[in-house]
Amino acid sequence: MQFKALLLSLFVFMMMAFGPQITMVVAQSGPQNDDIMTIAEARQQPLGALITVTGWVTVTDEFRGPVYFQDETGGIAWYNGPLMRLGDFDIDVAHGDSLVITGTLSEFGNTPFSPGDGLRQIIAEESFQIFPEGNRQIDPLTLTVEELNTGDFEGQLVQVEDAYVDFQGELRGNTNYTLVDPTGESVFRVDAFSGVAKTMAPNEPGLLVGVAGMFRGDSQLIPRNADEANTIPRAGDEIPQSETFDIVTWNIEWFGSNQNGPNDVDQQVQNVIEVIETIDADLYTFQEIANASRFVQVLNALEDFEGFRSNYSISQNTAYVYKTDTIEPIASGLLETGQNVFDWASRLPLWFNFNVTIGDETREVHAYGVHAKAFSDSDSYQRRVNASTQLKAYLDNNRLGENIIFFGDFNDKLLGSTRTGFPSPYENFVSDQNYSAISATLEADGATSFRFSSMIDHIVVSGQLAIDHIDGAQRIENTNAYITNFESTTSDHYPVVTRFSFTDPVSIDEPEMDIPQRVTLSQNYPNPFNPTTNISFELPESQRVSLTVYDVTGRQVATLINNESRSSGTHNVSFDAARLATGVYLYRLTLGTGESFTNKMMLVK
Repeated sequence: MQFKALLLSLFVFMMMAFGPQITMVVAQSGPQNDDIMTIAEARQQPLGALITVTGWVTVTDEFRGPVYFQDETGGIAWYNGPLMRLGDFDIDVAHGDSLVITGTLSEFGNTPFSPGDGLRQIIAEESFQIFPEGNRQIDPLTLTVEELNTGDFEGQLVQVEDAYVDFQGELRGNTNYTLVDPTGESVFRVDAFSGVAKTMAPNEPGLLVGVAGMFRGDSQLIPRNADEANTIPRAGDEIPQSETFDIVTWNIEWFGSNQNGPNDVDQQVQNVIEVIETIDADLYTFQEIANASRFVQVLNALEDFEGFRSNYSISQNTAYVYKTDTIEPIASGLLETGQNVFDWASRLPLWFNFNVTIGDETREVHAYGVHAKAFSDSDSYQRRVNASTQLKAYLDNNRLGENIIFFGDFNDKLLGSTRTGFPSPYENFVSDQNYSAISATLEADGATSFRFSSMIDHIVVSGQLAIDHIDGAQRIENTNAYITNFESTTSDHYPVVTRFSFTDPVSIDEPEMDIPQRVTLSQNYPNPFNPTTNISFELPESQRVSLTVYDVTGRQVATLINNESRSSGTHNVSFDAARLATGVYLYRLTLGTGESFTNKMMLVK
């Protein structure tokens, strides 16, 4: 009762001190002071009860609703569909703002016909008031997974130490993963709007922060953003973008069309400009450019960029946009030699020959942007097979050994096919060691470029670019982190991005050391491979090591070094996987001390 009296006194003081300055978001019948209860008391009321509570906000628009807030006694959610989910998030509120709200106590996500095991929330259709002047930043409460699972902290901002997600690869939106700490397991929930989706899972122990949720009796930790999720940095993140060659392929759904795709074309254009400027790559290839004037509008809005598009007889065109300070055009056009326009669905590859200069290094590149035939029926699949065969024959006969970028909307997978039970139409590229199928590793990790359903937008390179590529830099751009309702306002495809470094990332001012300073296990090369690859590791001192290979089930499939002594320095081991099936494998370096290092590799036959 003392805390309740304190809440009432605080509310009266704020009304007297800040009354003229109060942000009144909804001004209906305001709460009476003697009706305010603590959140802990409110949570004990029967569902359907009309309640008034106050607290400090911990979640604003990160989930596009609900908002979460808490007081000294507990936490609770607040949901208002018209203000939170219909269009933009239309509530002007910040973390820590004081909130007074009157509404109906309800439950979300309970087991059907079994109330009591869902998220307690207030449906605020009565009134709410926001007091920025009463802002108080809430520090997360430190819990163990075991404590999280009690449900006693539902609705509060919490953090779990020494925790990780039992998953390797890219996280998907609106998906549950297993949260682990030394005390047990719980649920790590990725909300599609939070900016956590399409980042790499935090699979090493660390600090994870989020709000404590509940769904059908299962406690959840729901991070508000990628920083709180402690997602793993991608390879090359430490290299400044000015020192790398960055490329993107992106299908912009019916871009500029007034009949198809997103309804608001002006909004789509502005969002596309924002995505291009945010990624800030050197080269983009686009598909589904349906309006030439809108494409020109994008070019005019971008500083230091130029571009061009194809001129197909059909409405959807492909295009390039590039940075003028790094790329010098040589020639461009439609690839007709050896190509059947029917197999390419009337969209012949758009080629672009250019020099790209990063620092003091220049590469001549031949890029081929494509938009292959869609759908998984037999005829469409065979047309993709034919088109892939035709393009590879041309490249092998005319560009062998040169720097090639083959990228775009492949409308199919690299490690299988959208036509169930059939091999990839692009298996001819994936299995050829002259080419590096960069986006195949994303597909193997379960990443998706088309909605949350499939990985059909790809990047394949050859020549020196295969060596220049920063392994692990490939990603699906997390546009949901900065574009509201991306799939409905912008495109049903996400940009696929990767990076190349033309120079040794080690500073020339540092003396090259013959003896490594620490143990490292490098990414195998080539990767993907068929059937042989090289694995290298470095040792700072002589010691006994083992190098073993496992399949994804944990079954050991090869022993390359069996507890043998190795001197300090760099060691290279060849691995022949001729007897193994296509798939993802793990290779592990184990030291005599028991310490181990593990990487993934992909065999494609």
